[in-house]
Amino acid sequence: MKLFTHIQQQDEKDCGVSCISMILKHYKTEISIHKLRDFSGTDLEGTTAFGLKKTFEHLSFDCPAVQADNDVWGEKELPLPLIAHIVIENSYMHYVVVYGIKGKTLLIDDPAIGKVKITIEEFAKEWTGILLLPTPKETYFPSKEKVASINSFLPVIWHQKGLVFNIILASIFITSFGIGSSFYFQGILDFFIPNQARSALNVVSVGLIVIYFFRIIFEYSRNYILVILGQRMSMTIMLQYFKHVLSLPMNFFATRKSGEIISRFLDANKIIDALASATLSVFLDIGMVVIVGITLAFQNVTLFLITLASLPFYLVAILAFVKNHEKANQEEMIAGATLNSSIIESLKGIETIKAYNGEEKVYDLVDREFVKLMKKSFRTSTLDNIQQGIKHAIQLISSALILWVGSYYVMDGTISLGQLITYNALLVFFTDPLQNIINLQVKMQTAQVANKRLNEILAIETESVNQHPNRVVTDQTFQQGISLEDVSFSYKMNPPTLSNLSCTIPPFSKVAFVGVSGSGKSTLAKLLVNFYSPSEGTIRYGHINHLDIPFHQLRDRVTYIPQESFFFSGSIIENLTFSLDISPSFERIVEVCDAVQLSAFINQQPLRYDTIIEEGGTNLSGGQRQRLAIARALLKDADVLILDEATSGLDRFLEHTILDYLINLEMKTLIFIAHHLPIAKVCNQILVLNEGKLVEQGTHDDLRYNEGLYQQLWEI
Repeated sequence: MKLFTHIQQQDEKDCGVSCISMILKHYKTEISIHKLRDFSGTDLEGTTAFGLKKTFEHLSFDCPAVQADNDVWGEKELPLPLIAHIVIENSYMHYVVVYGIKGKTLLIDDPAIGKVKITIEEFAKEWTGILLLPTPKETYFPSKEKVASINSFLPVIWHQKGLVFNIILASIFITSFGIGSSFYFQGILDFFIPNQARSALNVVSVGLIVIYFFRIIFEYSRNYILVILGQRMSMTIMLQYFKHVLSLPMNFFATRKSGEIISRFLDANKIIDALASATLSVFLDIGMVVIVGITLAFQNVTLFLITLASLPFYLVAILAFVKNHEKANQEEMIAGATLNSSIIESLKGIETIKAYNGEEKVYDLVDREFVKLMKKSFRTSTLDNIQQGIKHAIQLISSALILWVGSYYVMDGTISLGQLITYNALLVFFTDPLQNIINLQVKMQTAQVANKRLNEILAIETESVNQHPNRVVTDQTFQQGISLEDVSFSYKMNPPTLSNLSCTIPPFSKVAFVGVSGSGKSTLAKLLVNFYSPSEGTIRYGHINHLDIPFHQLRDRVTYIPQESFFFSGSIIENLTFSLDISPSFERIVEVCDAVQLSAFINQQPLRYDTIIEEGGTNLSGGQRQRLAIARALLKDADVLILDEATSGLDRFLEHTILDYLINLEMKTLIFIAHHLPIAKVCNQILVLNEGKLVEQGTHDDLRYNEGLYQQLWEI
């Protein structure tokens, strides 16, 4: 049977795409996980069987999905490998690959735990009966697309070459002082004591103390520079990752948990540690092994051959743990990401937890996931400890053999006692850098796993990739109205949220989109600011397709205000002027706050506009947050304002006052996403959506008595 390659899932919901990746690898194709997520429509709920099927078909495979029973495993023509859908502990949907059948035993590759053998009867307890049977079409052609290796981070080291040079220079001095001091023992035993050379002993001993003093200074300097190097590398890699994440499209955040994104920051530390260690090993440890090895060979060839004889044992100790280390590291990182997600989710939902007395349930969930992480971490540490113990045993046995054999040489007069002691002292300067080189394997393995996870994110195209920075769109473009032509949209593999929607929004008009929940109103608002791109159809500002407008310029001129806006920890005025290129005058800020009925609240605060808002605006009421969000949008002075239920938290009097101000704004196009129909009543145009389709449009008077959906909503 052809060797089947295991591919560990990177995140909790990646089991489906990991199964695809394994089968593609079997057929000599390699595609990055993030692309497979896009193809299959993987989101926070995972991947559907339909999404897996469509992905294989997109990649030139036939992939029938079948409902079967245990008799299927006896079919001689059953195509392997295949994907089976299972339910773990009657709770968790999961996918595994069946890559072999031996009698009544199935060979399973589980993307979460690796390869296992299980009887057909045992497997049937978890199997839902669903199988996907991918086989290549005649048009299939293997291809390889690899995520960047850890070498992609080498420029980070190169930019710090001055620090690296100083570290290597300091290490050379430290090692040289150490090697030189080793010969002090040979001098004492072979010359100073036998010859009663007191004066020479005094001079050499004082010199040795001075050398030790300088060695301490160099060790401190090296450690100090190492800290600076680590910090600079951390800043470069982590900030590069964070900047990249901020530039990713909204779809990325909609399909991943916060913990999975944040956990990559911890992964970056493992890459930094491996890069620093690898750099020092290449430039220093290898050189030390060669130089000290030559010195040891000159001391005694036989003893040096005994030292070299230990190297194959070190190599075996490394190779024996390679696969286990990789698997353990991957599982630990996934468990850490899951725990992070649960903790973040719990903190975000603390009000709901308190309201439903759910503290114990949430604690139990986090407790289970924490225990799982500790088990994974314990396994990783145990593997490392076992490997280190084996290496240490090899080192101790080698040293014992050298002293044993060397003692016979001293007795026979082949070497002096001082030479034996010096050889043993020098051995540290041979074995320590050798251990560093050997231990690099564990760090590099950990870094390779971290690199796959980090570079999978770095490989995702940012919003700016398909933009045209040199394309100039004038501000007048956004004052020429908006047109939608046959716009359709669906979230990944889900049913369409919008279908063939066409309408025109005249310039400076006040328009309301109304409809029942789930009719596509908020989705349409997000399409207008290019958070998502239409699956079909075109959105135009003036005569220009909104996809051809640089997204920074689009969002400068079109402002989206969601029902729940986010506020950063900082003063009121800092939140009001957030991300504005040109800060408005204080008079303008006061004018806007007056207009949205916010001034009375601000004037009641001891620090007024310098009053600190907590993260997320938790020290504000819902209505205060919404008024602050509207004020922030007005200060941005965009041509188009999209208010997605942005006044839902206000009482009727406040809503009416603010709405009256907004409706009377000149030279502004306002789009209201509204459940509250009195908002629609005062608009120039009402567009009624139902199940993603535009079913009615007109003014309030046009629609009020035409016996359509709008009339039903109004009467309700």
